[in-house]
Amino acid sequence: MNQPIRKLTIKDLKPAAKLFARVFNEEPWNEPWTLQSSYKRLMDISLTPGYLGIGYFEDENGPLLGFIVGNEEQWINNKYFYLNEICVDTNAQISGIGTSLLEFLKVQLKQQAVAQIYLSTEKGHRKPAAFFQKNEFELNEERVVMSLELE
Repeated sequence: MNQPIRKLTIKDLKPAAKLFARVFNEEPWNEPWTLQSSYKRLMDISLTPGYLGIGYFEDENGPLLGFIVGNEEQWINNKYFYLNEICVDTNAQISGIGTSLLEFLKVQLKQQAVAQIYLSTEKGHRKPAAFFQKNEFELNEERVVMSLELE
């Protein structure tokens, strides 16, 4: 049976926020997301120009099992896509949902003439970098992520 993968609508943001808060509150992340903070994060991303959200559902009327959200951005001569968040139900991880979402995303972005997908991820926590490398992402040695803590 094929699992429905489709673009997320505004009404999908509440179920996505519930899933996001639940997944990232659990091991290995243990982050203190609430329904309100996760909904605000996803809503903010969805209101950014170039937004694209994709959901993986159990079936046509079933629950959301995973999603990707991000934004298309114009660079000098190309369009790039920043993958803000990918989230898969803890009980469904390692079942191919994340890979299916990425494959669907690639097809959508190629149709929109997007040249590259980029993201930032943590090195630890079940090695998310390994998941992306398995899915053809490469470590870009020319870029570095930097941050400044504001007190």
